[in-house]
Amino acid sequence: MMPVVTFPVTWELGVAGLAALAWGGSDFLAGLGARRVSVRTVLIGSKATGAVLAVLYLLARPGPLPHDARTILVAAAAGLVGVPAMALFYLAMRDGPLAIVTPVAAGAALVPVAWGFGHGEHLDALGVAGAVTALAGITLASLPATSTRPRAAATFRATLCAAGAALGFGAYFVLLHEAAPQDPYGATACARITGGLVILLFVLLRPAPARPVPADRRWTIWLLPAAVGVSDTLADGAFALSATGGALGTAAILASLYPAVTVALNVTLLREHLPRVHLLGVLSALVAVACLAR
Repeated sequence: MMPVVTFPVTWELGVAGLAALAWGGSDFLAGLGARRVSVRTVLIGSKATGAVLAVLYLLARPGPLPHDARTILVAAAAGLVGVPAMALFYLAMRDGPLAIVTPVAAGAALVPVAWGFGHGEHLDALGVAGAVTALAGITLASLPATSTRPRAAATFRATLCAAGAALGFGAYFVLLHEAAPQDPYGATACARITGGLVILLFVLLRPAPARPVPADRRWTIWLLPAAVGVSDTLADGAFALSATGGALGTAAILASLYPAVTVALNVTLLREHLPRVHLLGVLSALVAVACLAR
């Protein structure tokens, strides 16, 4: 049995913040990849990369392989939930405006928060203020900058995808937390391997026809999805570690600040204009971190 890794509360919340950074970077890279290759390619490449990294970790670590049945089964359930949730998330971004992504980013955190309250977790006044500010920051950072709306049918499909993704992400947070107490890294590895196996089965059952790819885009087929997988895997491990040592609801809220990270990367690297509502969301996220990580 791997020893439980414990940190002071500020370290635990700091690790949750690292998960937000990694997930925000993963979404930024996934967005770049989706503009150059298909959503299917990004999803397959990222999940396959995460599975390979997980296998390498399990082979290289000095301790025994995960052998607790509950840890393996719950982590596998998290991996199963994570694949369709991520696919729905990408589809929502593709088919709808950023207003569709907002409930995905903010709503996912509410599932583990409710789970935590149901299992005896509670926040003091400053913690409640931080939680409310965090959810407000998540929402503001994801609001659309224009009033352009797609067709009604596309909006309806994107709304359904976003709602499904929110439930999936929230369930993933809870399952990974429940699987992680004794071996957070091993649980994360099991979840990533399960996701890779699901993707492999999908590829075998639904092979895509070969299509010629322009020479200037060939590198994106491998590099961007792999980078998404690396960043996503690191975020999973960081969240599992933070949720193991601290309150699940608080860790989930901090980890769910990743939309602010994605917005910041868009502005910094792609030189996209940052509307005032997005700037207010990013600042709210920073205030929330200060309240929760006091």
